[in-house]
Amino acid sequence: MRKMKKIISVLLSLSMVSAIGGVPVLAGDKDDDITITLSWTNIPAAKQEVWKKYVFEPFQEKYPNVTIDFQCIPDQEQTTRVQLAAGAAADMFSMDCTDVFDYASSGFIISLEDYRKKYNLDDAMYSWAIKACEYNGELYALPHSVETSDMTYNMDLLKELGLEVPQTREEFENVCNKAIEQNIIPVAWGYSGVPVLVAWFYGHYLTTYAGPENVKKLLSGEITFEDENIKGAFEMMKADWDAGYINDKKSGAISNDEARSLFMNGKALFNMEGSWYPMADVEVGTWGFDWGQVKWPSMRDGVPAAGDISVGECIGINSNTEHADLCMELMLDFYLNRELAAAASAEGFSTPAAILSEEDYPEEMHEDSIKAISFEKEIMSAESVGYAPWGFFPSKMKVYLDDNLDKILYDQISIDEFLSQAQEKLDQDLADGYQFAG
Repeated sequence: MRKMKKIISVLLSLSMVSAIGGVPVLAGDKDDDITITLSWTNIPAAKQEVWKKYVFEPFQEKYPNVTIDFQCIPDQEQTTRVQLAAGAAADMFSMDCTDVFDYASSGFIISLEDYRKKYNLDDAMYSWAIKACEYNGELYALPHSVETSDMTYNMDLLKELGLEVPQTREEFENVCNKAIEQNIIPVAWGYSGVPVLVAWFYGHYLTTYAGPENVKKLLSGEITFEDENIKGAFEMMKADWDAGYINDKKSGAISNDEARSLFMNGKALFNMEGSWYPMADVEVGTWGFDWGQVKWPSMRDGVPAAGDISVGECIGINSNTEHADLCMELMLDFYLNRELAAAASAEGFSTPAAILSEEDYPEEMHEDSIKAISFEKEIMSAESVGYAPWGFFPSKMKVYLDDNLDKILYDQISIDEFLSQAQEKLDQDLADGYQFAG
């Protein structure tokens, strides 16, 4: 990695970036006072400061008359849905890729296809991330970040128990059983109050038991939830839940923060999340133990260990905004300046969807940032990768899975009934025009 130029040089270069082959500058009105509202999930204050330093302040150097109202709110996804229906949402807002179909077909967000072509976004960003944000072949959201869903492990605790990171089903069962014998939680996970988090759970098993190709066939309508490999993934997931491997069957009663605390305090071997956890959701360098991230273990012979790829969040521009050009300029000034995007990533910003190389990152980076970025790239570039539900699954089906998975975990409905209802939702999504983006 090469040493990063001084930040002040980066900031000054933004106004000249088009002259050096970077972002062409959009026309913005520098006379009138303007406020741009950006609605985001409730990220920690330290992460908001990273946004301010690398995204907002450079833009406001260029446009002193523009104020950025960065609204980080709890339950942002549901709040945005309500606001959109009432015509009162922010100028731009974060959302999952699964929302693009609904928002675009309802006329809530504008097409970004002209910006895509004008700024060659297909060359600057991951192609699969761009595709995941399309509706009817046009770009309707800007991919914000890319991420992998994988297994985070506490190496110190594994060594203490004489265990190694599992790669196969047999090794996974052995590690989980030995951990339980020592009163250690094998996998920390909590979703109380946030049902969308259950997608981490079923996503892992679909990828490493059914396999990515069968998931692709399911979402393309070639097979159904009754397929032995799809159904088998849910059956094994339920078996592992019943065995106590997943937070001693208490995940529905604890929050994600509580589950994270169990992992960080050495009470659990693994965390179920992904690359965003050490990179964007905790302070870099605060974990006091040796840790790593790895593909989720293979759950069936012939299906390799793998992680899921996804667009972490994407950004839609409200159809009612008066500042669409400025909204795009704000974000493209950041994403298409690779050095600026890499510098933000080094300080804990979610990995930007822009394609970055090692040379883009600053030479002086915390070891934890280097580890996290390295693990993420390794999983993302593996021969076998899965499709994270929040990035690729159709909305009606995913909402059903998220809202009802705990009913099979806590024996309120059978797996057969659950899968039958999921298939009905998938059939509706396919009839509505859903097309798998993987």
